[in-house]
Amino acid sequence: MSTRISLKLAVSICLAMLLALFAGRSALMAQDSGPRQILITYRCEPADRAAFRTYLETDEMALLERLKKEGVLERYRVLFNPVVSETYDALLVMEFHDYAATDHWLNLERTRPGGLDKAGLLLAKPQQTYFADLQWSEASDAQPSSMSIFYIIPYDYKSLDQYKTYIDGYLVPQVKGWLKTGTLRSYSIYLNRYNVGPPWDSLFIYEYRNADSLGRRAETISEVRNTLRSDPTWKHWSDIKETIRTEEENTIMVQLFPKPPGHEVHSHTK
Repeated sequence: MSTRISLKLAVSICLAMLLALFAGRSALMAQDSGPRQILITYRCEPADRAAFRTYLETDEMALLERLKKEGVLERYRVLFNPVVSETYDALLVMEFHDYAATDHWLNLERTRPGGLDKAGLLLAKPQQTYFADLQWSEASDAQPSSMSIFYIIPYDYKSLDQYKTYIDGYLVPQVKGWLKTGTLRSYSIYLNRYNVGPPWDSLFIYEYRNADSLGRRAETISEVRNTLRSDPTWKHWSDIKETIRTEEENTIMVQLFPKPPGHEVHSHTK
């Protein structure tokens, strides 16, 4: 009996080492050039939130759509915080065609800080800009939905190599289970390329199918974890996860979609 257990453990360790090897190789491939993803957070006064949301849906998305048509942007996503919280009011996630294409955005920043023109800067200000690598992602449904609810979790880690192995051995098996249940539509995990200091080293963006799915988050997590507890590799990472990373303030967001011209933007800031 002990021989079988030892053999099973040895096989699990070998698989974990292989996962770490391939994760390392994919990480190197992802970082062969500069980062292709830029994420920007925005803050505005509570009185300007409605107007800033409309601005993002009209003026800002018109700019982003133009950059996409020109081949500068591969894709983008504009998320908005439905409530006032301590984190931020909006999050812009951009993936550029290649690293060279990010120069177009940096040039644009000279006259439009954070991508905002004068009207936008009267409503909000860019809070933080991150240059990142999209390291892990998967989707059960690629089509965007206005029903989706996004759950954003920032983390700090102690060792990058250990953290990557932990994600492959602990988190990825879980999110695959969450996707299979249908409660999760997609997930994306970004690594901050220049991660010196706060506020995050990695950022998780979970897309839940709807508010009901988000409400069943704890139940779904528990169900999937129960199916993984017999896996020694998963259990190993589960037992030591608190020593590997630190979770920061979470944010719940919704996705914004372009609105046709004609929507007025009014600032309440005097």
